[in-house]
This record gives sequence, structure tokens and C-alpha cells, in this order.
Amino acid sequence: MIKALKKIDLLLFPRQEKGHYLAYVWLVYLSIFFTSLYYFHPNDNSLLYALIGTFLFLITYFHGYNTTGEKIKWNILAILLIASFMTTLTQGASVFYVYAAAFCGRLGTTKKAIVALIIICLWIIAMVLIFDYSANFYIPALLFSVIIGLVNVYDFIIQQKDIELLLSQKEIKNLARISERERIARDLHDLIGHTFSVITLKAELAGKLIEKDKTKAKSEIVEIETISRDALKQIREVVTGYRSSDLNTELAHAKYVLESNNIHFSYKFKDFKMQDSINKELAIILKELITNVLKHSKANRVFTQIYQENNQVSMKIEDDGIGFNTQKTKGFGLIGIKERVNKLSGTFSIKSDSTTQNTSFTINIPLPQA
Repeated sequence: MIKALKKIDLLLFPRQEKGHYLAYVWLVYLSIFFTSLYYFHPNDNSLLYALIGTFLFLITYFHGYNTTGEKIKWNILAILLIASFMTTLTQGASVFYVYAAAFCGRLGTTKKAIVALIIICLWIIAMVLIFDYSANFYIPALLFSVIIGLVNVYDFIIQQKDIELLLSQKEIKNLARISERERIARDLHDLIGHTFSVITLKAELAGKLIEKDKTKAKSEIVEIETISRDALKQIREVVTGYRSSDLNTELAHAKYVLESNNIHFSYKFKDFKMQDSINKELAIILKELITNVLKHSKANRVFTQIYQENNQVSMKIEDDGIGFNTQKTKGFGLIGIKERVNKLSGTFSIKSDSTTQNTSFTINIPLPQA
């Protein structure tokens, strides 16, 4: 039973975002509609019509939680149409207008959300003027639509500020990482510059002494060897503890770029042992694919997953954009990505179609045997 419920939950919410269980809690307000229907039903088929309307509403409702940006307006419109139909059954259907208002906060900007709320209120007023509904309908419909709508808009603003704060924190970490790299570069420059100068001078001296005084020349060569070994030791000390984290940095950059353009970005990546060469190549590939999504896909959501399985590292990037024909499309830097993957003996696959939504890119790179 529990497994079945989890499968249903995964079907309704593929991304499994934090707090998505609240979507089920809010459905408790449908009890207001059915209670009203129980006491007031104009015809014998009211229950049948109510069940059909509720079924259509639930489809639109759960789909709305997996949609953001411009596309959510169609969910809002669909709920308004369903609400208008349900109101002919019982005026307790005012609750459906509140659900429509609740989705306004997901439109992407405060301005769009407020405009949508105004349109919903005007819709309710138009229904009252056309069908002469009583105050039992329009008072709760208007009042709670405005209250819940504004609360969700405020919640959206808070979420945006949280995102900005998180991005600022990541930016600080990235700046600290860059500063550390610059420090290492300076240390290496000072160390190598001085050491190479000494080695060059001693090598020139040994070259001059090789014919005149072989003993001194040999001594200079021994010193060159000693200096070079010491330099190698110092270089190792400079870079001790330093590890490239290009993939982590690129994920943070991708979130900043996409979220700044009202495209929701989420990812799953748990650090595991990976060669620096693979890490760097995956970071370059991720950057290229994210750039393509931003420029061409018109997506609202992007999801990236990086994981290790069967002695290989896999990276999967999915978006809900317009898709494209993989047979005809040769651009978008895909050729360059294939070349990079081939160098690592990996595989690169694309699932997309210009007639459907959702595009997924999958890269599999085998890990070298220990």
C-alpha cells in the first residue's frame, strides 16, 4: 500500500520538491464544495457532473505544481472555466476560484501575479452580474481569492529573496575559491621563477666547466638535481589539499543563470571520487548544455542529476522546453560535446522531439579501473 502511494506521489510530483506534500493538504477545502452540493443540487445529475468536474480540476491542479512561468496561466484559466461550470451546480464552488488565485504566485513575477488576481476578481464579478448569484457566492469567492492570492504572491517574493541569498553565499564561496587559485598561482610563479633562474645559471656554469674542470661541473650538476628536487617538493606543498571543483562551481553558476531568467533549476549531486579530467570535461559539457537550454528550449524547469553507477559516472539533464528534432539538428554545440565524450570513451544520448515537450541529455563516462 505504501509503495503504491509512493508511486502515485512520484507520478504526480516527478521532481519531489521540498514541501510538495502540502499540495495534498490544500485539497481539504474541496469538502466545502461537496458539503454545499449535498444541501443544494438543482438536478439529479449534479453529483455526476461534480465528480467529472472535480476529476478535471485535479488533473489541472497537480499539473500546475509541475509548471511555472508563462505556462501556468493556462492552468489558471482551466480552473476558472471548471469553477464557472461547478458554480452552476452549487454556489459553494467559490472555493475553486481560490485555487486559481493560489496559482497566481507561480507566474514568475509580482506584476503578472497581481494582474492575474485582478482578472480573477473581474471574472467573479462578471459571473455575479450574468447569473445573479447571491452574496453566499461572491463574498467568499472574492475575499479568499484576494487573501490567498496575495499570501502566495508574498511567499513567492520571499522565495526569490531566499534564492538570491543562497546564490550570494555560493558566489562568496566561488570568489574564495578563485582567490585561493590566484594565491596558488602567485606562489607557483614566485617559486618556479626563482628556481628556474638558479637552475639556468648553474646549467650554464656546468656547461662552461665541463671541459675545463669536470669535478666542479659534476658538482654543479649535482646541485641542479638537488635544487630541482627541492623545487618539486615545494610545489607539492603549495598545492597540497587543493582539488578542482569545477563541476560544483558550474552547477552553482547554472542555478544562478537559470533562476535569474525565471527558469527553475534543481539538481542532485553527491560528491564521489572522480578524476579531475572527467570532472573538468563534465563541467564544460554542463555549461554548454545549460547555455543551449537558456537560448533555445523556452523551458520553465531544468533538472540535472549526476551519480555513479556500475563503475561509471552519469550526468542527465532534463528540461520541459519545446524540444527539437535530433535527426535534423546538428548545431547547438552537440558535435563538440560528442567529441569530448568520445575522448573519454563515453556515450552521449538525446531524447527529444519538436512535436513534444521535455528533452533529456544523458552522458555516461566509464571510470578508470583502480
